Order: sequence, then C-alpha cells, then structure tokens
Amino acid sequence: MTADAMNKYVRDVHSFLYRPPACKVMARQRGSYSGADPADAYGRGKWLPFNAWAAFPLYVPGNGTSHGEEYDTTGGEMTQPSSSGVLWRLTAPENGIYAITFGGVLEANGEPHNAHFRVGKNQRSDADWSSGHASFASHCPGRVHYAKDGTSRYIGSIATTISLKKSDTISAGAVSDKDFVLARRSLPGRSFLEMRWIGRAP
Repeated sequence: MTADAMNKYVRDVHSFLYRPPACKVMARQRGSYSGADPADAYGRGKWLPFNAWAAFPLYVPGNGTSHGEEYDTTGGEMTQPSSSGVLWRLTAPENGIYAITFGGVLEANGEPHNAHFRVGKNQRSDADWSSGHASFASHCPGRVHYAKDGTSRYIGSIATTISLKKSDTISAGAVSDKDFVLARRSLPGRSFLEMRWIGRAP
C-alpha cells in the first residue's frame, strides 16, 4: 500500500464525504407590479403573461436576499451564471443521487384556477417547461393570501431525489392562468433552490 493509494482510497474519500457537493441559492424576483418591490427584479415593471411557464432566476451565493443561508461547497462549480450574469440552473458536479429542495412564491393578478410549480432536469429555455419532457416533480398549492389590491399569493414546496450525471442541471419554474410574478424580494428566504449530493447511484 503506497501513500498515493492511501490518499486516494482513504483521505480523498473521507474529504469528499465530509464536504459533499451541495448548494443553496435564493430566487430573484421575476416581474413586478405596483405592489411588488421592483428593486433588482428580472423583467421589472410588468406581469409575466398568464399560461406561459417561466423559470425562476436565481442569485449567485452571496448576492441574494438571505446571505447566511446561501452557499456552494464546490466553490462555484454548481452555481454557474449565464453570460448575462443570471443564474438559471444548478449544475451537478459529480454523478450520483441528489436531494432537491425548492420553495417558491407566486403572486397572481386575480384569483387563478391554476398555480403550478415544477422542478425540471436539463431545462434550457422557458419553452421546455410546457413540453414537460424534463420535469420530474411538481406542486399545485392552494392560495395562502388574497390582498385588497386583488392579488393572490401561492407558496410552492417540493422535496425529492433524483439520479444525475455530471453536468446535468436542475431548474425551477411556475405558471398561472392569471398574469403573475415569481418570488417576492420583500419575502426573503421564501423562494429558493437547494441541491445536495447524497450518494452514488445504483
């Protein structure tokens, strides 16, 4: 048994298990209206159109609304923003089984009959949400708040596991049959996406 073999099969294994790939990021508000804080919102000054799925934009850890809860144990490998600087998905740095946890706020312009959240794999555009080919978990919540201005609030919650290959991605999206806004900056910590490696796939 050589020192290199000991490092590979003992030290490196324990180092990986002590600090497995994991990250948690906050969702950035997408869309806004007169009652929703437009500061730093993606797509400010407008409702998102009804019956059109939209992905949650995400903050890179340290830039969101709950700094103490945001992290990436891989030093950025799991949280790679697009060329425009917006983070739309989390990336698996290793093959394995991952625990996925999502929380999201949707506010609708009226009282929709349908408010729906999904978590999807390898989504590349909002059009992918409608096909449903890569969505693997969903939640249709009941209304939790109705305001005097006629807006309705829905809060989604999803917890699941999935087997991923290295470089597979995870995204969260939502839709409503009334114009809507995703995530509320004034409700920090309510809209988030978390991904954690928990074991090798069978």
